[in-house]
Amino acid sequence: MLVSNYLNNETKTAEELFAATNEQLHQDAKEWLMRTTENCTILSVFIATVAFAAAYTVPGGPNQDTANIVLIT
Repeated sequence: MLVSNYLNNETKTAEELFAATNEQLHQDAKEWLMRTTENCTILSVFIATVAFAAAYTVPGGPNQDTANIVLIT
């Protein structure tokens, strides 16, 4: 079955009519997506920083008197 572009009384297709009536909704969605992306990026950088610091921190820390590393067992 071949479907052609049906036009309404204003000679607009359904897609054109939808885009025209929901333009503000489309702009709001783009702005929301941009803000959400920025927030997720900031959060992922924070998580990566904490994970990096935790991976390279020695458990127990150094002994202040001898500078030897004290591992907690």
